[in-house]
Amino acid sequence: MSSIQSYFVKFMLQRWNIWNKPLNEIRKTMGGLKSKGIPKSIEFSKQKFNGVDCEIFSNPSSEKDKVILYFHGGGFCLGIYSANREFAARISLMTEMDVYMPDYRLAPEHPFPAALEDAVAVYKGIIKNVFIGKDIIIMGDSSGCALAVSALFALKQKAVEMPYKLAFITPVFDFAGKGESFILKAEKDPFKLVDPLGIAKKYVGVNNSLSPMISPLYGNLEGLPPILIHASENDVFLSDSIRFAEKARNEGVKVNIKIWEKMWHIFHMQAPFVPESRNALAEFCLFVKSIS
Repeated sequence: MSSIQSYFVKFMLQRWNIWNKPLNEIRKTMGGLKSKGIPKSIEFSKQKFNGVDCEIFSNPSSEKDKVILYFHGGGFCLGIYSANREFAARISLMTEMDVYMPDYRLAPEHPFPAALEDAVAVYKGIIKNVFIGKDIIIMGDSSGCALAVSALFALKQKAVEMPYKLAFITPVFDFAGKGESFILKAEKDPFKLVDPLGIAKKYVGVNNSLSPMISPLYGNLEGLPPILIHASENDVFLSDSIRFAEKARNEGVKVNIKIWEKMWHIFHMQAPFVPESRNALAEFCLFVKSIS
């Protein structure tokens, strides 16, 4: 990305600074953003799985032999907004797969373990009514990645079949905030978060943030399917990706991590106007489509 373009994007992220505001203001701002709509070739519908709503983005080109289960981020407190829908639709278009996005319950109205219970319920519902585990590719961004892995821990305990592969965008895996990047990347991170775990603390509440069901970095990763992680150099959550990848390898999990230089948290969502974001998303979707 050119220095001018990089400056512009970072300037806009800082100027748009809503992430240090109260949760109700963040929700209001996110809900008020105008939508560019989803591609006409992608069909939108809703369906319940074990009582949990899912938004479904269907690609007519899909052969229906694999499906993406996408867990959106938002610190467990932000729901599905226009940006999430447009991003899920773009992924459906690029992978030629259907994307299922659970509308899990949100904190602080529904703190831990509500979102986790919903994530487990959706996975069980999908493999009971539609697909088998090996048909499912789990994707996520930010806190949605932690939710996905914690759900897999719960499913492993019940001997439920694991998914085909996992693909994570700038994940957050540690809600105890022990990563060194919280300090080392604070100045370079364009979001300038006063408290990177801010709203997520409303989900954790009085519970132990070191619990694997909240922070999967502290859980047993053995038995998980192959994982792709896209991390960003200028992201306060960078350490989560690095530590998780190292732990996964040590526990026998096949994992590939790529750290994108000079990028920020969930930069893939800027694919329409940032070349690196387009390249990253294309590479990400290629991993999802590959049969190995």
